[in-house]
Amino acid sequence: MNVSIADCLAISFAAGFIFGIVYELFRIIRLITQFKAAVFVCDVLFFVAASFAVISLSENLGNYIRIYTIIGFGAGVFAYITTLGRLLNLIESSMAVIWRKTLGKLLKKAQVFFRKSIGKIAYKAKEKFVKISENAVKNQKKMFNGLHLEHDVVYNKKRLEKIGEGGKTHVIKAVVKRSPQERQASQFD
Repeated sequence: MNVSIADCLAISFAAGFIFGIVYELFRIIRLITQFKAAVFVCDVLFFVAASFAVISLSENLGNYIRIYTIIGFGAGVFAYITTLGRLLNLIESSMAVIWRKTLGKLLKKAQVFFRKSIGKIAYKAKEKFVKISENAVKNQKKMFNGLHLEHDVVYNKKRLEKIGEGGKTHVIKAVVKRSPQERQASQFD
């Protein structure tokens, strides 16, 4: 489809003026966040989106990229920024100030409240885990209290004598630990 130069300029100018609204959306993000990285990312995203818009517009107006499309698109964005964009910029700047002074402070207070709440929960949980750990150590010590008794040492010498091997080669030493009840029972046997 072949379009005249004047029509190409007019269509791309209108598309650029409309694409200025996309720039406003990125400007709102930049005003709210105020991070240098956000400004950089918004600018890069805008120029990538604008380049895709210009290329697709050029291909729809003809099968190749025209300089008239690029100039018209840029002029449309520039016209938007210098006219309607300025008015919206004043409104957005005042809204950003209101946002930072009221809602921003409210969000910061909510953030502080949640941090304190989470800190209290963590502190209480820490106390509970310390008590559980102390109880586990006490229970473990109680389990081993009965094992401090005298114990007998047993060798497998009789087994070695039965199979014909003598001496102390291949002698296994075993420690037998008995509870006080087992000791009393073994004394009566």
